[in-house]
Amino acid sequence: METALILAAIVVVALIFRGLRALLGDEWPPAAELEPPIRAASGTTPVEPARAPSPDASFPLKPGADTPAPSVVTAAVIVKPLLATPDTPSIAEPAAVERQTIPIEPLSVATTRSLAWALAGGGGALALLAQLVTPAMPPDDRARTFTLTLLGGLLLMFALRTAVKGALPHWIDRPVARLATWLDVAPFQVALLLMAPAFALLTRLAAGDGLQARQAPVSVLAWLLAIGFAAGGSVIRKGRRPLNIDRWDIILSVVLFAVALGLRAWQTTVYPNTYSGDEGSAGLFAVDLLTGKANNLFGIGWFSFPSLYFTVQSIAIALFGQTIEAVRLTSAVAGALTVTALYWLGRTMFDRTTAILAAVYLAASHYHIHMSRIALNNIWDGLFGTVAILGLWHGWQSGRRSAFIIGGLALGLGQYFYVSIRALPIIFLIWAAAAFVWRRRQFRERFAGLALTAFIALVISLPLGLFFAAHPDEFQAPANRVTIFGDWMTRELARGERTEPQILLNQFGKGLMGFTHQPLRLLYDPGSPLLLPAAAFLFLLGILWAFLNFDLRYLLLMLPLLAAVVSNTVSQDPPASQRYVMAMPMVALFVATPLTQAIAWLRRQYPRARAAIVVAGFALLALVAVADLNYYFNDIYDYYVLGGGNTMAATEIAYYLRDKEPANEQVFFFGFPRMGYFSLSTIPYLAPEKRGQDIAEPLTGPPVFDLSRPALFIFLPERLNELEFVRQAYPTGRYQEFFARDGTLLFAVYEVD
Repeated sequence: METALILAAIVVVALIFRGLRALLGDEWPPAAELEPPIRAASGTTPVEPARAPSPDASFPLKPGADTPAPSVVTAAVIVKPLLATPDTPSIAEPAAVERQTIPIEPLSVATTRSLAWALAGGGGALALLAQLVTPAMPPDDRARTFTLTLLGGLLLMFALRTAVKGALPHWIDRPVARLATWLDVAPFQVALLLMAPAFALLTRLAAGDGLQARQAPVSVLAWLLAIGFAAGGSVIRKGRRPLNIDRWDIILSVVLFAVALGLRAWQTTVYPNTYSGDEGSAGLFAVDLLTGKANNLFGIGWFSFPSLYFTVQSIAIALFGQTIEAVRLTSAVAGALTVTALYWLGRTMFDRTTAILAAVYLAASHYHIHMSRIALNNIWDGLFGTVAILGLWHGWQSGRRSAFIIGGLALGLGQYFYVSIRALPIIFLIWAAAAFVWRRRQFRERFAGLALTAFIALVISLPLGLFFAAHPDEFQAPANRVTIFGDWMTRELARGERTEPQILLNQFGKGLMGFTHQPLRLLYDPGSPLLLPAAAFLFLLGILWAFLNFDLRYLLLMLPLLAAVVSNTVSQDPPASQRYVMAMPMVALFVATPLTQAIAWLRRQYPRARAAIVVAGFALLALVAVADLNYYFNDIYDYYVLGGGNTMAATEIAYYLRDKEPANEQVFFFGFPRMGYFSLSTIPYLAPEKRGQDIAEPLTGPPVFDLSRPALFIFLPERLNELEFVRQAYPTGRYQEFFARDGTLLFAVYEVD
């Protein structure tokens, strides 16, 4: 089954890449390109910018020296595409372009007609959907849906008026034309953009605050329309460039995805060999979405996390059953897609060599593999963060609207998953401010695309944002659970050993050292830092190289690392492993950077040995990757248990109950005070048909239970002395013990028919 699922996922991803050729009208995924042509403000022929030496050359080298030389290629799949790839693109400031003022002409009749159709369709849909939601609204809150119904009706009437007269009112005509010209879109697309927030607001009203949405189908449809209007209103259809994707890029993308998925989806019940209570709780909420106990996708679910993530898990459960493999497969796919996304980020920011090296390391990273093998939402932040940064940077470099759109989609959707991505909008704002200061002319050229990225992300996340605005405690809940400010800080200061600045500095140091020296903690506690020694050495060299060649590109890569350190600074128990998920793909790029620079320099110094140099560089990276793989699959599970001893016991109990017939047996659990039957959701998720009852108080004599059907008495070791009382009451039972791999008794079962 696992093999079939992996093959199916690979086929789907391959089809997605194939479909991109038809779906997008310009080059995506992007190839590494040279300095983007800068379009004059008049929209005339692009102006070729001045070029500067590549900032990625390790030493002063002659430009253009990296042309392929005829030689024997020993590693065809990797070396051949590398030798055929140009060097890193220059990102020098383009030469100044003379700006021209574009005269704003009144809209033509055909343009006005298309705008009227857009207003009529959008206004009619808004009025109809809002009217459907109104009966489900609280009586004192129906004014909001009535307002949207009225707005939709007004848009519809305005559209009819425009169609009849064949022109917009003068006071609207010019602003629409100006906005369309600035955004480089058609006027009807301006109408779509302006209507998108109304549908996002309707999504919030249709969803409501509870687990049950007021009008679930309307909320989903309105949200999809909001996304469609925001994205569709941003697309540039004129002057579309055909896709020019190198076949090696497609081959490498599919191969990297397949390898990464195999490392993440293979034997998910063995590595790790426990199923944590947090995973069980997430899985149970996904089951609630399947059974209809919850259907609000725009509120919150377990642990105050947005419920949309659990919908992804519910789809896997619906397809493959209520199993560990089903829910962990979603994380495995997200992790594998992150590897592929990192390849394209490296390809766009640097070159193919860096892209492959970084993606290979991320695919083999012990940390990233583990986070991709647990059924929690953390790993998704790495995927959405990488795609958002890819879209932003490619749009900045090329000006392609599709890149900005994809960046906005990823940034908005990511808000519905884990919380670390909440820092990404702040990161983008800081980066945009730096871009405005350092590259002001290019910033002005790209400002429309940047604004649309922010707008699309805002529209997508608006329903959730409005929910959190109404329930700020739920927004703060993930941070409040781990913050050092409050009682924790008070206790630390009461010891009198350190001042608050000293505590914060110590926390900052631990978060910083988590990359290379300080062992990770909490969700993943393997006794090692994020990077093993060899990878840590390369990472530090990469950081040094970035500081010596600092520019906007390295700033964009470093800010997520800084965000991880800051989040650890203000959290308990740093370095907390879950804080590094979004930063990990950027870490992999820094690991690859020194190897890439060494390969480039050596290839120029020894052109006859170019293929051998590339092979040697990849062999070195392979050693680093193998060290991580060996560490994760062969070493850490000799001592590491996900969730600890209680989770180990709960997992084995759950397996036993799941396979035990009949399904409706009574279960009496003797685990308090260490563990209750429901204290970890491992058992309820894996054995949902069993009905457990906690025996909290120790027995002092033979019990009297109503055994209307077969019963199981489960004892943890510390309460095994009460077994004798149960035997006295039910002497015909059968006794069985269950042990851990190290011979430790996990639990005992007394079965009574």
